[in-house]
Amino acid sequence: TTTTTDAETTTTTTVPATTTTVPEATVELNWPGIQAGSTWVWLGMVEDDAIAAVTAVLGSPTDDSGWVDSFSQYGTCPGSTVRGVHWGDFIMLFTQADTDFWIGGVPHFFAYYYAGTTPLLTTTEGITIGSTLEELEAAYGGAELVIDENPFDPSAGFWKYRLSTWLGMSGGLTGRTPTDTVLSINGGQGCGE
Repeated sequence: TTTTTDAETTTTTTVPATTTTVPEATVELNWPGIQAGSTWVWLGMVEDDAIAAVTAVLGSPTDDSGWVDSFSQYGTCPGSTVRGVHWGDFIMLFTQADTDFWIGGVPHFFAYYYAGTTPLLTTTEGITIGSTLEELEAAYGGAELVIDENPFDPSAGFWKYRLSTWLGMSGGLTGRTPTDTVLSINGGQGCGE
């Protein structure tokens, strides 16, 4: 802005305000682990480090079972004890048993479960709870994605991606048609019924 009078000239420059938007850190689910912001949390990562990485992105856990009997609310888990750390509908499981990831006696991350919308999480390929089977197939289709009947409910579906002894993702579906939707996303081997 320039203002002129008989005696003097005053020049005032106003610099427009700028804002920088920093993208919100996310947690992405994947078949060999999870991406927590800039930290890769692999299946087999030591318990305290894995929890710290996810806490840095999602905040403090909403629940922590502590070390409980391996036959628990999580099913029948490897070893004699299991620990479930929750962030709303997202659960990370830890064991001290021998797994393909680590030797017995070392508490480590071996599985995750996600079945809900709090916090809102996606896979690296953008799949989340409520994504359609058609979207799941577009993201992960091919020989490594298997769609089956749910063993507990024949009218529902079950999906598996790169599922092997200790790696892979899987989850429930409302059915097996293209418009049916994803009910859960699980990683690692998890616990049996």
